[in-house]
Order: sequence, then structure tokens, then C-alpha cells
Amino acid sequence: MFERIISLEIEHAYMELKAILLKKKCVVLCEESPKYVSVKQGSLHGVSPKSAKKVISYSLFPIDSGTRIVSVSSLSSDWANLTLYGSLFAAFVAAVFWWISSEIETYLTTQISGYWTWLAEAYGYPDFQRTLFMVNVTRALAIIIVATIILEILIVVYVYRGIDTFSEEVLMMLP
Repeated sequence: MFERIISLEIEHAYMELKAILLKKKCVVLCEESPKYVSVKQGSLHGVSPKSAKKVISYSLFPIDSGTRIVSVSSLSSDWANLTLYGSLFAAFVAAVFWWISSEIETYLTTQISGYWTWLAEAYGYPDFQRTLFMVNVTRALAIIIVATIILEILIVVYVYRGIDTFSEEVLMMLP
């Protein structure tokens, strides 16, 4: 939440605010002229507080010598859902890769067959060199996916901490 008091009448403040928002390519979702405007800003692909898709609500209140403007920003539900479900799916894929590599490695050392051991066989016999390469590749893929999930968590924290950056910038542009 960010707040600013400006020296314009509420009608003029509303028109200035809306003009700035439209200039910044925001999409107006709801408005109640001259007291309230809600906009959508950003993209699903955004990874910074300014570029992540969000909904920003501006409430305008008349005061003695001007207008008090309060902005409230929240991440768009589709951005949050894409991040959450994408990370969960990636964690599932990483777990499957780790399971495959662990099971095939166990098969190479103990010769005990498991669910994924068919991947290690060529013409009915295990090919040790190719299978060891596959174990290392699948394990590396699992590690890369986990690193990507950690990076995504850091991006989410960064975006949440700076969610009001865009609305502050817009309010500071007002006279």
C-alpha cells in the first residue's frame, strides 16, 4: 500500500492519474469516477516487481487542499497460479528424474530389477557405459530443475517485496 497527497482537486487528480495509467499501457478493470480506478498491469512472463502481472487499485479521497490517493497492489491470480503450479510440476519432474537415476544406479551395482531398469538394457543386457551416462544426465537434469525452482522462489520473494514499485512510480508522476 502506498499513499500520496497532491494539491489537485479530486476530479483533476482522477483525470491525471487515469491519463498516466493509460500512457503506461494499463488496462482499466473497474472505475468509479472520480473516486476509484482499478487497473491490470504487467505480464505473465514478468519477473520483476514492475513487470509481473498485477492488479492495482487507486482510491481517491478529497481533503482540505487537494486529494489523498491510496494505492493497493496485488499479484494477479493467474501469475501466482502459473508460478505455483509450474513449480509443483517441475518438482514432480525432478523427483521422477532422481528416482530413475537412483533405480538404474542400484540396478547396475546390485543387478536387482526395478521399475525403470528396462531403460538400462540393450538387447537384454545392461550397457554399463551408456547406462552410467544416462544416470548422470538424469541426475544432472533433476539438479538443474531444483535450482530453477529455487530461483523461482527467489523471484517470487523479490516480486512480493516490491509489489508497490509501479504504483509508487505512477503516484510520484502526479503534480
